[in-house]
Amino acid sequence: MESPMTTSGSAKFSESQIMHSAIFKDLTTLRIFVRTVEIGSFSEVARRIDVTPAMVSKRIATLEAEVGQRLLNRDTRRLVVTEAGERLYAHCMRALIELDHAAEALAGMQHTPSGCLRLTVPAMLGRAFIAPQIPRLLKTYPQLSVEINFSMEKVDLYEARMDIAVRIADSIDAGLVAVKLAPYVRAFCASPEYLERHGTPQVPSDLINHNCLITKGLTMTSRWPVWQNGEITHVSVKGNLLADNGEAVRYACLEGIGIMMAPRWLLDADLRTGRLVEVLADFVPRNRAVYAVLPNRAAGSLKIQAGLEFLKSCLSGSQAPADTELRSAAL
Repeated sequence: MESPMTTSGSAKFSESQIMHSAIFKDLTTLRIFVRTVEIGSFSEVARRIDVTPAMVSKRIATLEAEVGQRLLNRDTRRLVVTEAGERLYAHCMRALIELDHAAEALAGMQHTPSGCLRLTVPAMLGRAFIAPQIPRLLKTYPQLSVEINFSMEKVDLYEARMDIAVRIADSIDAGLVAVKLAPYVRAFCASPEYLERHGTPQVPSDLINHNCLITKGLTMTSRWPVWQNGEITHVSVKGNLLADNGEAVRYACLEGIGIMMAPRWLLDADLRTGRLVEVLADFVPRNRAVYAVLPNRAAGSLKIQAGLEFLKSCLSGSQAPADTELRSAAL
């Protein structure tokens, strides 16, 4: 006998239920459910997979009856995912991604990398080092296509169906595979004109009395990390510029507006020519690195391996060679 359908409360889908339920073995229904959650329309899902809206609706209704939970609330204008639907969607996404990777790995055992390689990379790093090299990747592997997202936001690999995420971090979430691509070296700097007018900070606490130009993003905030007395600490800074783009902050720094903290690769040319001067060099934290992050067990795919090698080659020259030791401290 079917369990009564519920519309509230927490939905739990046990391993036993998934293993023994016929509907959970129907991958077509699960894929239709995932697409419906993502698109939010029976008719649009039906159009994209070339079936009738009634068939899509029937598949969802059958799935709801099987799990005993309402997964989508329907009205005349839209579909709203319930809590149970969100939980099942997350499980389905993980399962389908793993199956796709397994199929690609098997299909590619005697072939070259193929299919769509989905990447998400930090915007500034990606535009500087990865974007110019994409044509090389496509020429090397003609059967491969690339979908790349340049973003300042941390993207969920499963939800966004990404194969690889490039992240700047000191640690990686459990359940994900991380491959170190390069050290992430930063620097504090200012223009000679600014330092002549306002003086050179000697210790991190001096930054409180300076105009600090702040890059807002995943790895930079108004609490600047510093390496002091054998550990990572933070200095709360303030200034008259807050931007989500490092180049905008760099331009202001070059014009003598204030002090900035940025990845060393962004500043190297200006430091070599003397347009910018490094300050507080002994206090720069070096505990972060650039990682390629991918779902667990996805590394066997040929396209993933090709993507990792590509990213390593792109970022091999992204850091200053001096002092790349990573100190193990939490940031």
